[in-house]
Amino acid sequence: MYSVVIIEDSVLLRQGMILTFDWRAMNCFVAGEADNGEDGLALIKQMQPDIVITDIRMPGMDGLEMIETLRACGSEAVCIVVSAYNEFDYAQRAIRFGVAEFLVKPFEMSELCRALQCAAKRVDRIRQVQQIEEKKIVLFGDFLAEEGDLKGKYAEQAVTFIKEHFAEDVGVADIADALNMSESHLSRVFKESMGYTLGEYLVSYRMSVACEMLPDVNLRISEVARRIGYSDQRYFSVVFKRIVGMTPNAYRACSLKGKHPRRPG
Repeated sequence: MYSVVIIEDSVLLRQGMILTFDWRAMNCFVAGEADNGEDGLALIKQMQPDIVITDIRMPGMDGLEMIETLRACGSEAVCIVVSAYNEFDYAQRAIRFGVAEFLVKPFEMSELCRALQCAAKRVDRIRQVQQIEEKKIVLFGDFLAEEGDLKGKYAEQAVTFIKEHFAEDVGVADIADALNMSESHLSRVFKESMGYTLGEYLVSYRMSVACEMLPDVNLRISEVARRIGYSDQRYFSVVFKRIVGMTPNAYRACSLKGKHPRRPG
C-alpha cells in the first residue's frame, strides 16, 4: 500500500478527505495529518510517506515552500498540491519542484482519485529504481572493493587483471595463465580469499560496468555487450538478467524513468 500524509489548514476539508474518501480502494492509507507547513515538514520527515497531499496557502510556511525544503533534504515523496488559486505561477513552481498533480478547489473526489493514480505510478517508478540500486550494492559492493581491502596476493593480482582486461574475451583459464598458476589452484585461492569464485567475480564485474553504460541511449545493447567482452548479445542479455534480475532493455528503461524532476533519477 501507499502511505499518504495530508497537510491542509482547513479542518473541514482535511477531515472530509480523510473520512469520506475510499483510501483502501486506491491501495492507500493516511499515515498522518497536519494543519501547517512547519508541522507538515516535521511529520513528513518522521513518517517518510510515499505521497504528500498539501494545500498551498497556509499560515507560516506555505505548501510549495515546504516541498522545496523537502527536496533540498533529499525527500522523494510524491506530492499532490491543492489550491483555491488557479494561478499559472503556482503551477510553474509546482512543476519545478517535481509535483505530480495540481488540484484546484473545489475538486471532485474523482479528480483526487485520478491524482492518486498518477502519484502511485510515480512512486512505483521510484521504488523500482531504488530496488535496482540496492541490488547493485548487494551484488557488486564487495566485488568493487579497493585493492587494499583484498585478501591474498594472488586474488589481488587476479582482480587487477580483470579490471584491465574485462573487455576482452578472457575467462578463468586466461587469468590463471597470465599469473603463471594452474586454474584449479588460482580458483581455490581466490575463493578462500574472497568468499566467492573467480568466475563469479569476472561476470559480476562485467555486469557492474554494463550497468554504468546502459543509461547512455547512444549505445546499442550489442555495443555495451561488446565493450564488456561479450560478442553474443543474446548471451549477454541472459547473463545480465540472471545477475541483475531484469533484461538490459528493462534496466535502461527503469534508469531513464527514474530521472524525474528534482530527483534527479
